[in-house]
Amino acid sequence: MTATAETVQKYYDALIEGYDLLVDAIEKANERGIKVTRQFAADVVAGQRDALQLGKKLAAEPGDLGQFYAALLEATTAAQGRALAFTQAAYQEALASGADARELIQKLAEANRETAAAAVEVARQWAGANPFAEVMKKSLEAFQAPAAKQKKEKAATA
Repeated sequence: MTATAETVQKYYDALIEGYDLLVDAIEKANERGIKVTRQFAADVVAGQRDALQLGKKLAAEPGDLGQFYAALLEATTAAQGRALAFTQAAYQEALASGADARELIQKLAEANRETAAAAVEVARQWAGANPFAEVMKKSLEAFQAPAAKQKKEKAATA
């Protein structure tokens, strides 16, 4: 493999590394979302069952207010516990998401540095191997010299 081909390969490897970092981040975020959604769905099902059980107890003994009050208190406490557990789980996932985002940004910055370095090296090698590069360089220098001279003359007259 030639030096230029190696450099180009390095560039594409760096691009792929950055892409893989993004894909991993998306997968982690997706897993978090699924985890929170599953817990929410389980909490909704549990709440519905508690409500049905409460209705069943009331229907069985409509005149027993003591039993109804105890069942209502139990259902309310269970609902509050589920709400607290869900809030804690969502908060934990949000914290983990923030930590993952910071880590991702650091990794992407490093991957982008590697990609930029590889791109500069590819451009440098291409410019060295391209016969038109020297012509373009000389043409650019030819335009810059008169422009610099004119700029100095303007500054001297001002």
